[in-house]
This record gives sequence, C-alpha cells and structure tokens, in this order.
Amino acid sequence: MNKKHYILPSIAILLITSLVFALIPPPPVNQNMGVYDTLFANFTEGKCRDCHASGVPERHHMLLPTGEYGCSNCHPVVTVNGSPHITMLRDCMQCHDATFNGMTIPRPHHETQDAQDRHCSFCHGNLVDDYDDGHYIPAYNISLVTPDTNYKVINSTTGKKWGGCEACHEQNLTMEPPIAFNNKTHHRLGSLSGFNPPNNSKCLQCHDLHSGQYGSDSVRYCERCHATKSLHNIQWDYVNTSGTSGSGHIGNNWDCSGCHAWYVAGGAAPGTSVIIPIIDSLSTGKVFEGSTTVLTIHGSNFVTTVDGVTHSSVVVIKGGANPTTITPDYITSNKMVVTIPVLGKGAYGIYALKGASVKSNKLSITAVPGVTIGSAKKTGTNVVITGSGFGQYDPVYESMVNVTIQNIGKRDVVTVRNVEITSWSDTLIEVTSSDAMVGDTATVNSIYGISSVKVTETGGGKK
Repeated sequence: MNKKHYILPSIAILLITSLVFALIPPPPVNQNMGVYDTLFANFTEGKCRDCHASGVPERHHMLLPTGEYGCSNCHPVVTVNGSPHITMLRDCMQCHDATFNGMTIPRPHHETQDAQDRHCSFCHGNLVDDYDDGHYIPAYNISLVTPDTNYKVINSTTGKKWGGCEACHEQNLTMEPPIAFNNKTHHRLGSLSGFNPPNNSKCLQCHDLHSGQYGSDSVRYCERCHATKSLHNIQWDYVNTSGTSGSGHIGNNWDCSGCHAWYVAGGAAPGTSVIIPIIDSLSTGKVFEGSTTVLTIHGSNFVTTVDGVTHSSVVVIKGGANPTTITPDYITSNKMVVTIPVLGKGAYGIYALKGASVKSNKLSITAVPGVTIGSAKKTGTNVVITGSGFGQYDPVYESMVNVTIQNIGKRDVVTVRNVEITSWSDTLIEVTSSDAMVGDTATVNSIYGISSVKVTETGGGKK
C-alpha cells in the first residue's frame, strides 16, 4: 500500500513534466546567437559576410606594406586572347583552407595563436570560458541533475531528448548550410582539435582517456570551456525571451530541463545577474586613421535588468597594448551608437563589456589611412603630388590604382589628360603629362580611397 502512495505521485509528476516538454519547440538551438553550428567546409561567401560585413579588403591590403604579399598574390593576372586581365577574386572560401595562386592559406579563426592557446574568449567573449581563467568546475561526483554530454531521457515515439547537450544541439540537414552535431563541430576545429594535421596529444584538451576520473566523455571535461560561469548567463535576446522556453540556457522550465532533465526550476537560474551581450553587426568595419567615426552596433543584451538591477554595456576597442573603453552615446538592449576615437592605422577588435567583467563576442574593425592630397604642383611636363595614404602601386593594376588629371570645361565637357606615373610612395607621387594645365583636377585612386585637388604651378611663370 505504501509503495502505491510513492508510485502514483511519481507518475503524476512524470506526466506533468511530459506535458510541459511536449509544448516545447524542437531543436536545433536558435542560430541567431554565437557561431552557426556547421562545419567550415559548408560555409559560403555570404555566410562569411554575416560577420565580416565590411573592412575586409582594407584588412587584406594592410598585408602589402609588410612585404610578405603583393597585389598579384590575391589578384593574379591571367592572359585572355593575348591580353592581360586581372582576376578580381573576392571569395573567402576560394582562398582560405585552400591552395590558391601557389599559396597555402590556412583556415582563419582556430588557426590563430589565441585559439591554439585555448583562450576562446578572445573571439567568443564570455559565451565560453578559457581553460586557465580559474572558473569554477564542480569536483563532486556526477548526479542525476548533472547535464550529460549526450542526453539522459529520450521519448521513443518522437525522438525528443532531455538532460544533455543534444536536447538542443542536434543536427538538421535540411538547413542551409546544414547544422551539425556537437561532436562534428568540435572535432573539426582544424589543428586545435588535433585532426588536421593529425596530433593525438590534443585529444587530451577535451578528453581524459583511460586514466580519467569520470571517463573520456564526461561533462566535467566540457566544463573546461563550457562551465556554469558562462552557460547560466547565456540567453538569446534576454529582454524579449527571458520568459519563453528554448531561447537559452536560463529562464523557464525547458531551459533548465533541457540540460538537467530531472530538475525543474522556476524563473531564472542562478548566476543570471549579468547576461552576456552579443554583437550581431557593425554599421561599418572600416574607419579612417586620424578621424573620429560614429558607429552603430546591433545585437542583443546590451542592457538587461535582473532582480531590479540594471546592467549597461560599454564598448571596448582592443588593439595594441592598451584597450580603449567608450561609453555609448545611445544605448538600448539591441542597439548602441558610439563615437570611435582617433585610431592609428591597423587592425582592431571591438566588443561590448557589461558589469565590468562580462564581454561579448568580438568583431573586427580596420583603421585605414585617409587619402589626402596636400598639393599637385606642375613644373613643365612634371606634376608632383604630395599628401598621405597613397598606399602601394603596381603598374599591372593601373586600371584601379592610378592618377588621373582632367579638365572640366564649358557645358561640363571633360578632357582627360595624358598621364604617366614615374614614381609612387605613400606620401609622394610624380607623374609626367604633356598636356596637363594649371587649374586641372588631379585625382589619386589608391587602395584605401580617392582624393582630388586642383593643379597649381611651381615658380613664377605659367607652365
């Protein structure tokens, strides 16, 4: 009789729990947050541009002054019908992870030094943990409420899973690109995972093998990079989804049960005082050296209020030794407008920082030289153009990087002068022209931009 009293409430609880689960949308997890769960080989140019929307050409052109690359490395010249033509290839996937024009170019992201050092937060922010940042990993034995790397409970009819990563992180081959299982996305992290090139010693970064305390696939090893510090603070668009199920690792019952299975909690989970901000896009990835720029940042969780406490983000520009912290001119939960201060030429990272310690994923911005002409002075058939930001010049690419001199006459009739470039540096260009005149307009088309100025004379007489 006593046994029945115990069994019946248990059945009732399971039935109620099953009813709650049945109302939950199926996986895979929402792909609006973090990195799309696919393999690098499945990416396309368009998918790359989701994160690298602008500033990509400028970032590549920064490699030219180093002498390691030239224009022809990325824009080879081919002969068609006896005439040279420039290959204007701008497809990331044709170069990265491939041999292109004699260059073996590795995959980006996980081939970088920070990835090799397992400092994941350098790019992903606090959506993940760094293995050596001192974050908390439980030492007690695994229990019924401890998440599993796969799942604990499965509905044999629907195939629905609870109690582990697969509750949300399942493959979906109907998506474009297809969404992959966790084991595939983690095992295909280039040389970081030890699969390419083969390096079995790197398996120990995620697995403790025969001598491990918990076994090779224990969640305790996942917690080296995915611990309560990060997981309990992740929620997609917290302001609008904190009361809904299946939108993150915190919130209502499904968010808890999806990971913990036997544990049903009400409201937000512990550790949700500072929700991790997420940057989706920047209004521009290019700023000009020496000038301020107004930048609009779109994303989510820039401002969140939990338990009556409001947390707002600031913006951090990382480049060189000292990061620059900027207070937004305007901020909402999903938008920030900031004034980027004067930056020197170079590549930078930008991220949102909230609560002085919780940072978003990082996107790239590039500070390029502003093309400025100080003067264009004519002496005889020579025209000397001084200024800055002229960049590099290669005669093969004169159709794109060049100097033009023209006169706009009556009725807007344009006369194009003959121009031959004799020398080119970042601050001085010399050309010869048999028909250029004082008052003409000289224009420099460089790899960084365009600038124009009127031609003046040198000396006393009209040349």
